Amino acid sequence: MSLASDLKSLVDELDRIHGGAAPWAEEAGIPEFVTAENGMQRYFNKKSREALWQISRVLHENRPPSALKIEIDEFAKTARQAVADMHAAEEFTGFDESDSGNLVPRLKTLIEDRIAKIALEYTHYFPAWTLGMERDAPFVLGPVTFLTRSDWIDSVDFPQLGKERYLNQSDANFRWKDILKDAIQKPKDSTPLDGLAGAVYSAISECPSLVKVTVLGYERNLSRKLARLAAKTALDAISLGFGAPECFQQQALHEERLPPVGTNSLIETNGLLWLPGSSLGKRIPSLSPARVKQALSDLAPIFPAFGEILGGVVNPSGHKHPKLANRWATALDWFGEGNRESNDAIALAKLGTSLDVLSNGGKATGIGNMISHLTGTDKTTQVIRGSRPRTLKGLVEDIYNGGRSKILHGTHYDRLESFAVERQQAAYLARIVLIECAVRLEKYTGPDEEKAFRTI
Repeated sequence: MSLASDLKSLVDELDRIHGGAAPWAEEAGIPEFVTAENGMQRYFNKKSREALWQISRVLHENRPPSALKIEIDEFAKTARQAVADMHAAEEFTGFDESDSGNLVPRLKTLIEDRIAKIALEYTHYFPAWTLGMERDAPFVLGPVTFLTRSDWIDSVDFPQLGKERYLNQSDANFRWKDILKDAIQKPKDSTPLDGLAGAVYSAISECPSLVKVTVLGYERNLSRKLARLAAKTALDAISLGFGAPECFQQQALHEERLPPVGTNSLIETNGLLWLPGSSLGKRIPSLSPARVKQALSDLAPIFPAFGEILGGVVNPSGHKHPKLANRWATALDWFGEGNRESNDAIALAKLGTSLDVLSNGGKATGIGNMISHLTGTDKTTQVIRGSRPRTLKGLVEDIYNGGRSKILHGTHYDRLESFAVERQQAAYLARIVLIECAVRLEKYTGPDEEKAFRTI
């Protein structure tokens, strides 16, 4: 069906519903409705919603690349409001799909005008655990900034009117920063906080830091989604630089799925119980401030490369190679998840997928060629010694064919089979390749081509 015919179906159904039909009797639940600009309500039953979705999908798919970014679900909501406004204003009266005139362009314009009004510059903040890079001063990595809670409180504020009126507690509202700073120093104090400080406290009380990302040209929900990806990528990029697998658990957004800080064990033998055992997990910070500061100094030469890639994630149109930047960020995501994974077999599959994403397929051969090129190591060179020596080619085949592929395809199903060694080897290779790709991408002048990391 054409766009005009879909619009005709939608208009006919809206005419029927608002011409005396009973939408409440036709729906299993309450039909959707919106209030038009003129104050009249417009109902959307199942048939009209289906037609509206088809219209929204076609219009969304054919938006120019320069249009403000919005996800299809939010676009459809805007389209529904535009249709309701036009129908309530009787702009569709006498509509004929064979002679749609200016109605389709009018609908497009109305939708885009509404989107332009809601798409602003948004700055998003994400509570997070970090290694402490921001302890002495805000730490900046491309478009992402890390702040302590105290620095964040000093850098933000509420509107004057909000401080005057919120909960009728203007005195507390104007002192919200001091009240909040005092409260975060007393985490065990459950005394309710007055005014705006109480509203903010629950959002930042559990994490010592915040990650800041500003996004321009996106609708709010999509803007937050993109900002969250950038924040997570920034944390994982720093963990990649530090190198220790536990860094990926010690650095995370508050909303991430994380293992417990510690675990307990209960054992019985011969019908008698042992004393409970306990152990701390990898989320407990293990680096002193001095070691973090030294590591940041050592990693300073590669951070600009990470920052440039983050810039490509947040603003693809401003990056020379947006496809490669996002490919690298996706590979890093798999690498980070592989390091956070508790199960060695699943971790190996994720680490193998990280290499697969970087090379854009090619299986073991493509990955092997990429690693050989980036490291300058011939694929026939022996890289593993001991009782089971292997060349670089053989090691990659073990990781990809014997590990990732067989695990994901169900060949390996014995959950007691150990993949700890293969996991460590895959993580070692993937870390080298990710860092090398980032550093080379910063100076790369070739085409933004999917397989470029094999020859960059």
